[in-house]
Amino acid sequence: MATGKRLYLFYTLALSIPLLFFVLFELGLRAFNYGDDQQLFIAAPEKGHNEPHLMTNPLVAQRYFPRQGYIPEPPTELFRLNKPDNGYRIFVMGESTTASWPYPENVLFSRLLGQRLADVFPDRQVEVVNTGIAAVNSFTLIDFMDEILAQQPDAILIYAGHNEFYGALGAASSNSVGQSRWLITTYLKLLQLKTVQLVRNGLNALIHQLGAPSGNQFSTLMGRMVGERSIPYNSPTYQIAKANYEANLRQIMAKAKAAGVPVVISELVSNLRDQRPFVSVDDGEQLPADIAYAWAQQLEQQEMYGMANESYRWAKDLDGLRFRAPEEFNAIIHKVAGEFNAPVVAMRRYFEKASTNNIVGAELMLEHLHPNVEGYMLMSEAFFDTLRDNRFIDDHWREEDILPAAAYRRVWPVTDFDRALGEIRIINLTDHWPYPPKGPGERTIANFKANSQAEAVAYRSFKNEISYFDGHIQMARHYESMDKPALAMREYLALVSAAPYNIEFYLPAIQALLSQKQFDQALPLLIATNSIKENSEANRWIGQIYMYQGRPPQEILPYLETAVLLQADDTQSLFNLAAVKLASNDLDGARHYIKQLEALAADPQKIALLQTQLQQQTQQNLPSTPPER
Repeated sequence: MATGKRLYLFYTLALSIPLLFFVLFELGLRAFNYGDDQQLFIAAPEKGHNEPHLMTNPLVAQRYFPRQGYIPEPPTELFRLNKPDNGYRIFVMGESTTASWPYPENVLFSRLLGQRLADVFPDRQVEVVNTGIAAVNSFTLIDFMDEILAQQPDAILIYAGHNEFYGALGAASSNSVGQSRWLITTYLKLLQLKTVQLVRNGLNALIHQLGAPSGNQFSTLMGRMVGERSIPYNSPTYQIAKANYEANLRQIMAKAKAAGVPVVISELVSNLRDQRPFVSVDDGEQLPADIAYAWAQQLEQQEMYGMANESYRWAKDLDGLRFRAPEEFNAIIHKVAGEFNAPVVAMRRYFEKASTNNIVGAELMLEHLHPNVEGYMLMSEAFFDTLRDNRFIDDHWREEDILPAAAYRRVWPVTDFDRALGEIRIINLTDHWPYPPKGPGERTIANFKANSQAEAVAYRSFKNEISYFDGHIQMARHYESMDKPALAMREYLALVSAAPYNIEFYLPAIQALLSQKQFDQALPLLIATNSIKENSEANRWIGQIYMYQGRPPQEILPYLETAVLLQADDTQSLFNLAAVKLASNDLDGARHYIKQLEALAADPQKIALLQTQLQQQTQQNLPSTPPER
């Protein structure tokens, strides 16, 4: 009996030693902050904000792209660390379309959606946070869910499903750990351990040192993600991707439901008419995709548009190179959403209605599936309408105050520079496999010649010679030199839309408006910067504009007083404070600010004018001499 106990103790200790070593090693790696921070949200720099904020982590995709090379990033999004009492927080999840590729961030459909919601509910602090990343899929969405739910979302919006085959960890991806859903989800959980990250990084470094290929060597991320180049319809790989997608959506919905967070999920759309199938499979079981596509074209020519639309979709589903989600994925979306009573955005109907013959093509799509600017605006409209129809945020939407989507499309600051940058990125993408070789008259990066100033500047931005911030500034200066202030202002406002959390992106627009004496237009931008980070310049100008508008002293004074509080030698605000005090007959207050101006040796002529005015008002306020008896 004693021998048995000793053996039990021996085996327990033998097993505990490596476990204890692992625990101590893991704790040591954490203590020394091994590796990059790969959390979804990290602390935003405090310098530029009145209160603490979190931001999307530009390094988060290292979880899914461990090898050397280009790592896609989510849009830069900031939101308050402490959710306000009147806040309404929406997280948007998805892939490259969700991230507005190939455009800058002012084209994000979530930015326009957020603006429309803020306009409808001015008394609410609406935050729309976009976490979309190129070349990921529903496994990434599952991986993000706990981190998103920890941030107290009021709703989650999803547009995802095109990357289930070739996105990171997809069923046919070059970036894979196998096709087993259990294995993939377990791998993602283990990646939270620093020890596992260390082992993975070590293996990848060794592969790199040995010169072994790390996946295929195509020039674009799209090409590099492909593991299997031909996946027949209903083949085993097809069925695995389909089953994983359905299970992943169900798990996402279940997590959200358990947390009491509603989900809105969108149908998927892609280019049907103007994207031939990449790979036509002739396996004797299904019709080859190119034959189905040719039949669809013939039906459209014969004006049999309904049948043509169905045939184009069937040709897309038969495409062996699966960059576009099959229609069965839309059926899965409706099925799983129905199980959880979640609204579905009828995106296909929106795109078909805006397309010739109700067939989605190049009018709204750039290549096989990424929308153009008009397509992204249409996505924003579709999500907005779905939120309104299902009474998200509030049961009462003041319909009479809701501007039509067309009004926003007219004024939303997307410029020729943005469009040109998107077009150049698409030219580069379609220069490479799996797209066919281009003909002599087609534009390539190798033969690219700018046809406009916008294209010339956009090409420099594409080559990373200038940032998109500098690109917009250069275009604005170009328009100013041509005496086109409205076009220049659109460039400046595009920066505000691209980074509404960054004061620096507001300044060019504000400076241009102030120089043109367009004070009423500058005022909302000044107020916005002050809400981001209270600063003396914004307070000074708000106070001055309020004076110009003839507002009462109780509205003017707080801004001018704050300007001086933040910058004690702000003589312009001190002059204005003295003038406002004189105008309101507060002579002691005027005297106080005149003394401060004298101490700062400010403009003596202006001080003299103030003193003269003070003396005159003092005399006027003196009681009259009583008559002699």
